[in-house]
Amino acid sequence: MEDRHRRRRVASCSDSHHWPPWRARGAGTVESLIVNVGDGPERTCIACRQKAGRDELTRFVFRPDQHPAVVHDVSATLPGRGAWVHPDVKCLNKALTTAAFARSFRTKITASDLPRIDTEPIQNG
Repeated sequence: MEDRHRRRRVASCSDSHHWPPWRARGAGTVESLIVNVGDGPERTCIACRQKAGRDELTRFVFRPDQHPAVVHDVSATLPGRGAWVHPDVKCLNKALTTAAFARSFRTKITASDLPRIDTEPIQNG
């Protein structure tokens, strides 16, 4: 019976034009070493699902030992799973009225666990 799995080809010295892999793509040039970093990490708003940078969103953290359990993390340094929301009333209302926080924190959240928009300032760090 023939082996149904292909065997991996091991590179030898005669395969030097293919091994190591970076040699085949212009090794020794500065352009081959440049990595496109981008603008930093992206976060997704839990309400509108649009991606944005960390400085454009505000973070909430689930803290079961506090009341309300969902806390506005102004400095974005509190431990635990965070949920990122655009700091405008439209996205915050949508996140509060849907199950967006419960999905983000992967736990059941009651209405008393959620923060009130009108009493807490919404500002980004």
